[in-house]
Amino acid sequence: MRLFLLILVLIPSLLHAQNTPGTLPPPAPPGPVRLNLEQALITGLSQSLLTQTNGLQIEQQRALVRTGYDLPRTVADYQYGQVSGPLRDHTFNVVQQTALPGVYAAQRRLLESQVGTAEQRARQQRRELAYSIRSTYYELLLGYRRTALLRRQDSLYQRAARAARIRYQTGATNRLEQVSAEARLRELQNRQAQLLTDQQVLGQQLAVLLNQPQPALIDTTVSAQVRLMPADTAGLTAATNPTLGLLEQEREVTRRQTRVEELRRLPDLRLGYFTQTINQETSFHVAQAGVALPLLGGAHKSRIAAARLGEQAADAQLRYAAAQLGGQLVGLRQRLRRATASLAYYEQTALPQARLILDTAEKSFRAGDIEYVEYVVNTEPAWQIRTTYLDQLQRYNGLALQLLLLTGQD
Repeated sequence: MRLFLLILVLIPSLLHAQNTPGTLPPPAPPGPVRLNLEQALITGLSQSLLTQTNGLQIEQQRALVRTGYDLPRTVADYQYGQVSGPLRDHTFNVVQQTALPGVYAAQRRLLESQVGTAEQRARQQRRELAYSIRSTYYELLLGYRRTALLRRQDSLYQRAARAARIRYQTGATNRLEQVSAEARLRELQNRQAQLLTDQQVLGQQLAVLLNQPQPALIDTTVSAQVRLMPADTAGLTAATNPTLGLLEQEREVTRRQTRVEELRRLPDLRLGYFTQTINQETSFHVAQAGVALPLLGGAHKSRIAAARLGEQAADAQLRYAAAQLGGQLVGLRQRLRRATASLAYYEQTALPQARLILDTAEKSFRAGDIEYVEYVVNTEPAWQIRTTYLDQLQRYNGLALQLLLLTGQD
């Protein structure tokens, strides 16, 4: 008895000793971070290898701008020997050929426009990357919604299969009802396994887009429907559509290329300096100036003609793309309006009806008012309504994301 009382007295002190700061267990590592859509976009657009590559290409083009004023190499000749007599003399000649200043200014403007092309191309690829991230993110969200739906369906059919098994064992029903219940349960479990695999693949795809080593985890509590703002559905212009912006920039490049080719027809200037000793006497100095003219101008004319044709082709390509994208935008808006109306129908009418069907059928089955076959037949439309709603939501999201790709804000 005394030993027992002594143990009771020592237990609090032992517990206090175990909880001292020096013996506290290490804190548990934080759980994996679940990204919302905004965080995923920020991470992907900043860490993606595609973004880094585009940044390097833009810097490369900016570095090339300084080559617009690239003068030809200076020619320097030196001679030593019997140049003008029996004695050994020195000869030194320097010649520099250069185009007119307007040519170099036009070349620099051409290179600057090519920087704009690289920036527009990076903007286009950035928009496409954002589209891929959004698309994969919402596919994952819908995958979680489908899994949750199947889990609830699985839970109900598990109870139904258990009830059918008991009723068969007690002789209240036949073998067919039990086998049917078990078969439907196995089918649902197989569909859940397929959905789980799809989610794992989508998680890996999102990780690649975000340039992360591990499959990405997302916040599953947010809405699975793409939300559009009025600014996201503005008119189709080069400011809102990077494809049109890129084509406009490429047209500007062709115009500046034409201007450079036209200026290259002008003569080049030649400046030089010549000095020479004659019979080792004092050097004689000569200044040189001249022009370099092409003897045949056919090549220059052909290059100018080709540049103008390129300019016309770029202009036609821009007009074609604007018409094509404009037609896509009209079609997208029409289909999106239809998809929005379909979602409203499901959310306001069909889903409440499906909920009522499931609740009524389950109560009737538990009470023994209907057999298992009736239960399955009566609840199948409700599950089909919920599944179709998710299909409609997926279709709406696809249309909304395509609209964002065309007219959304950067």
